[in-house]
Amino acid sequence: MVDNNVTFKEVRLLSLNFFMRPPLIKNNFSDYKEERLKYFIENVLPIYDIICLEEMFEFGSTRRQRLLEAAFKAGFEYTWTSPRSTIFNLSIDGGLVIISRFPIRSQDNITYPYGTYSDRLAAKGALYVKIELAEDQFVHLFSTHTQASYVASPPLSDKSVLVREQQFFLLRQFIDKVIVSRRSHEPIILVGDLNVNSRPPPDSSNPSSVKGDSQEYLNMIKILDGEGIHEEGSTVKYSNKKIISVRDMIKERCGIHPITFADVLKDDEGKIIPREVVLTSKDDLLAQASLDYILLIDDDPNINDSGKIRLDLQRTGVQEFFIKNQPFSQLSDHYGVSTILCVNL
Repeated sequence: MVDNNVTFKEVRLLSLNFFMRPPLIKNNFSDYKEERLKYFIENVLPIYDIICLEEMFEFGSTRRQRLLEAAFKAGFEYTWTSPRSTIFNLSIDGGLVIISRFPIRSQDNITYPYGTYSDRLAAKGALYVKIELAEDQFVHLFSTHTQASYVASPPLSDKSVLVREQQFFLLRQFIDKVIVSRRSHEPIILVGDLNVNSRPPPDSSNPSSVKGDSQEYLNMIKILDGEGIHEEGSTVKYSNKKIISVRDMIKERCGIHPITFADVLKDDEGKIIPREVVLTSKDDLLAQASLDYILLIDDDPNINDSGKIRLDLQRTGVQEFFIKNQPFSQLSDHYGVSTILCVNL
């Protein structure tokens, strides 16, 4: 039941893997980094109030600094980013950026242990910010980018999967650590490119209709909610003393796990073809993966309905960011995910 006497404001939240890697790294002819950054500043910044970016690396370029300067001019006075690399640290920074029009009252970060494959070169981790959306009304926001795999559905024994599992456990410990003073009605939101493909293998005849969950996705949720992964026998990995609710808001809204990376379409003859080929690696074409998330985390599974700040489920979803009249047709090789936070005043 809606109370017509209650006034509220809307806060627009976006998470996007921006695919803004260091110089000289590219998939195909060009990643069009400068052109995409310019488009983002001119056309995407004005739409949102809080933006979380992955793969917005500082290493080797001024792009991150220029983005932050443009964001400040556009009204994003508050920022939090992955720690800078130093000359004594040979890894690339973590590439995470949070910008906000609303005050960040506290912040923290975690750097995961070195990953595997090419991810061992990046200091991946997670950012935390406590944002005041209205007087004495806070949201606890986490942004992360975890270990990547280089196939759409790797086996659970793959090194990349095992590294991700450890990262999710460390992330859950980090969440527990930084929210100790949180009040029960304040929402906890986790966003980012989690690199877990939640979609089961697609039906080649109808890829958009894939239903169900991949086993790795189910394991990820079990690690984050504290249950842990049950292995053969009585062994349980990554369990937590405290069990919490983890709601996948994108899946709740869409009914399935929508594609957010390497999308496809059908040509005139009914053949499945890639929807984007300029930025996406040739090895990833047709992957049809769901990698990007908005998760609502809390002790109370009904927190979204009872708190003073709630996510508008009907306006939670995927932002494709297809672009016309540019040498690139998509803002990134990933789609963004977004939601509206409704704040009672």
